[in-house]
Amino acid sequence: MSPLSPSQEQAINNIRSSAELQRAEANEIIHHVLRMSNLLPPAATHASLLATIAQTSRVAIHFHPDRPAGDKTVVQHLIADGVYRNQFETNISNGGLSASPGGARDEWERALFGSAYHAGGQDKDWRAHRPKYGALDLLGHAADGPAPRFGSCFFVLDPSVLWRCTFTFGGSQDLPRWRGTVHEFDGLLAAVLEESFVRESALGLIGGLRPPELVARILARGAGGQVAGKELSRNLDHYIEAQIHGEVGLGRDVERLVADPSFRDTETGRDLVALSNRFGFPLRWHPGLHLEAESVPPDFRGPTMPSLAARVARDGVVDACAIGDGVRQLTSDPGAWRDRGTYEQALQELKLLWHVLVRYGKPHHLE
Repeated sequence: MSPLSPSQEQAINNIRSSAELQRAEANEIIHHVLRMSNLLPPAATHASLLATIAQTSRVAIHFHPDRPAGDKTVVQHLIADGVYRNQFETNISNGGLSASPGGARDEWERALFGSAYHAGGQDKDWRAHRPKYGALDLLGHAADGPAPRFGSCFFVLDPSVLWRCTFTFGGSQDLPRWRGTVHEFDGLLAAVLEESFVRESALGLIGGLRPPELVARILARGAGGQVAGKELSRNLDHYIEAQIHGEVGLGRDVERLVADPSFRDTETGRDLVALSNRFGFPLRWHPGLHLEAESVPPDFRGPTMPSLAARVARDGVVDACAIGDGVRQLTSDPGAWRDRGTYEQALQELKLLWHVLVRYGKPHHLE
């Protein structure tokens, strides 16, 4: 169990208090959706859902293992450090990069956590005290994890980590309305059920996922909640974000590592195996995604995507490893990429190409 600092405890308490204030409204939404969906009696179904979520849900942390970080890659830093660090410590992000005092991330964390991380000034360890970000795997359906937007590989954390997580329905940069903890989850459950009722989809799953099917999927996890599904979520925007407070020790807090097969037989793949062996958790390979460069659309993440895909493709095919190679080439020789704009613009394009691959890529295989 990772001890929490006073600021971390206060951040969790502030989210819990906010969720408690929303509980009555959330319960009205939950019971209304359950009644309209003939999931009766609502109170019993509601209680069963909360109990199952607390028992079977897992938090996943997505990351790109091959991204350069100083003189090492991300996975090499993980091998050396033995802990997963936050963006304030690493200055690496698979979303927005604004982790500095007074930056956008700093300010939305101030608003989200009620100044818990800012009260009384910041001590010398303030960077390490900030939360790490992941996503809650509520349905257990996705071989590529609950939020592949943020990385081709992911750690599944031990269930003991749940108690020191806070959650928002959607990315916290937008300061979402619904927030909670694993023991104060009504608002988040209300948001998921309402999305399913109104849109017939939830958490990236589309195509007829109405509340009866959603509830059945949650309750079916049972004792098998730790087992990954075989579907690909392709989820870019619809997730429950997890903010993990306290240290994430790889030898203590990671249940398993799930990796993209494009890294097999590469230096990064060998490093992933070494990471697994050093810290004693299993390594699994998900189906992975690949896409022919000539099939990259010009109307999903912009008209420059096809030409970028052609540039980074290996034998005409784009996959996670090919995009990572592009990032490393850009980092080592930015001048060679001047035709794509500034370094920051080219890096953003490569990030967007990953989004295209998540959305349109075809699976390789499943181990």
